[in-house]
Amino acid sequence: MEMKELRFKRKYFEMVASGKKKLEARVNYPSLRNIKVGNKVLFFWEDRSVKVLIHDIRLYQNFSDMLNNEDPNLLVPGMDKEEALKEYQSVYPNWKLKKFKGVRVFEFEII
Repeated sequence: MEMKELRFKRKYFEMVASGKKKLEARVNYPSLRNIKVGNKVLFFWEDRSVKVLIHDIRLYQNFSDMLNNEDPNLLVPGMDKEEALKEYQSVYPNWKLKKFKGVRVFEFEII
């Protein structure tokens, strides 16, 4: 099986590469639904990358629900729940959450 690759913006990639960010949340796009627990995934930004192992995948209706159940500091290190919610809402418009039926959270470790 070909390794799935996920592109990151620089600041989020740096959080992953530093080991502080241990959860990745994305809108539940169809292309992400084939990533399963136990898969290895390449997270990258430009020419930098890290391989991760997916330990768990959780689904939520929206970012508020997610942040009520997950540690915001593992999703967006250095931000509290309210700051993290604003950050996610600035990246993902609400129509995407509705169209793709929520948020997918990947729990991972760098390998």
